[in-house]
Amino acid sequence: MIKETRIIILFLFLKLFPLSVFPNPIFEEDYKSSIDQNYNFFIEIPAGTKEKWEVNKLTGKLSIQETKKGKRIIDFISYPGNYGFIPQTVAGDGDPIDVIDLDQSGIRGSTISVKIIGGLFFKDKKETDIKLVGINPKGSFKKINNINELLYERPSIIEILKLWFLHYKKPGKMVFFRYIGKKESLKIIEDAHKKWKHSKKIIKDS
Repeated sequence: MIKETRIIILFLFLKLFPLSVFPNPIFEEDYKSSIDQNYNFFIEIPAGTKEKWEVNKLTGKLSIQETKKGKRIIDFISYPGNYGFIPQTVAGDGDPIDVIDLDQSGIRGSTISVKIIGGLFFKDKKETDIKLVGINPKGSFKKINNINELLYERPSIIEILKLWFLHYKKPGKMVFFRYIGKKESLKIIEDAHKKWKHSKKIIKDS
């Protein structure tokens, strides 16, 4: 309830006090692709890079995270896939749903269509942290349709993703619980989109 209230306040703030000329991909990009039946995926961090970039929810600007020590660089090996989010969704932490895709490095700040095949269920400081796995429908793994096929045909890939997320932060911070099937993953997206629409409707009616 507290997190939903924060989203509502954010919508209201943006409505009353537009802060930037930047289009905000979190709110303005469609969550579904107009080209096919897949989902839109906004790339914040291209595969093979280590800088932690993210979209500012208030301004829509994509920029590198800043810490007390300066620009945030992942203290681990580079991202094993393009990392970003599905627009117009609200996850349990109040941010859009996280996605990592399995193809060659994309362009930071671009939006591509991905086929969601499943995901990995983690907890970060005891809070649910789901990482969905996307596949470029025209890419190297286009024949993979669900997480079970990936586990059977390319088990090393999913193991790399799991180990990477377990260790890219401080040891013990991320805890892996289970894999998420395709059907459950799609429901997670649709529920997160409904939550986004609900928050938007409250603001519109207020």
